[in-house]
Amino acid sequence: MTQLIVGKIGALAAEGIRDLLTRSLGGEPIARYTEQRLLEWATLREGGWDEIGVPEEAGGAGATLRDLAEVSMTWGEFCVPLPLVVTLAAKRWSPVAREHPGPVTVSVLSPVAGPLVPYGNEPGIRVLAGRNEFLESSNDGVADPFSLTMQPVAVEGSTTFDPVAARELAVLWAAEAVGAAKRCLRDAVAYAKERKQFGVPIGSFQAIKHRAAHMLELTERAETAVLWAAADDFREGAESIGTRRLVLHALATSREVVESAIQVHGGMGFTWEMGLHVYLRHVVALRELVQGLLPA
Repeated sequence: MTQLIVGKIGALAAEGIRDLLTRSLGGEPIARYTEQRLLEWATLREGGWDEIGVPEEAGGAGATLRDLAEVSMTWGEFCVPLPLVVTLAAKRWSPVAREHPGPVTVSVLSPVAGPLVPYGNEPGIRVLAGRNEFLESSNDGVADPFSLTMQPVAVEGSTTFDPVAARELAVLWAAEAVGAAKRCLRDAVAYAKERKQFGVPIGSFQAIKHRAAHMLELTERAETAVLWAAADDFREGAESIGTRRLVLHALATSREVVESAIQVHGGMGFTWEMGLHVYLRHVVALRELVQGLLPA
């Protein structure tokens, strides 16, 4: 039977990342830390977080894809605008990426906008051309403002992936979207317990109860899809229609959860300060990138 339970490395790493982000962000709303940096890449680098996915034979911690999926889900709950997830995947796959002390990203051929580099303007970032070389690109491109967290930059060339690398990055990006959905579900439930209409919490209304229950079902379905895609014996590769269906299902379902969370918040859900739109934009951007990684 496929083992879907997270390993010790994944559980400890996810707990560590959650603690780091909680301390670094200090409970600030997402709208603030997308505009003002509260966490620097150097902090992640000094903690060795960018190398936990490097195989043991290459001198790394040897975290499995299932472990990294757990870390990515935790990271997605905060949606910090730093390229940790893509760097984890890049350093797991590429020897030249492991030699670079800074963050590493990729160029994905988007079905909508052509080659896009997520986090393309992050200081010190390098863009992989393939497993053993970088693209010659500069950090002066104009970032797409739609995704406040990823801010992808259009470039000329795209990264050449092998099937396993494309599949693994797609799984981790889908896991990140699931984390965003879990966070939005949690925030929506907390809001429904506090917000009152007609003198009672809106969470006591049957319509809100049904919506919250459906959001929980969707979130669990999305997480299950990611875990199956990350399972060690699910190795059809990027060409597998099974992998593509699972990760796109997780992404579409996560988007539905975030949209429902906005509805639960009512008018407040559309405000800049609440920041739910940041999660929605992030999930939409992730889906576009995954479609480029795993074309039909």
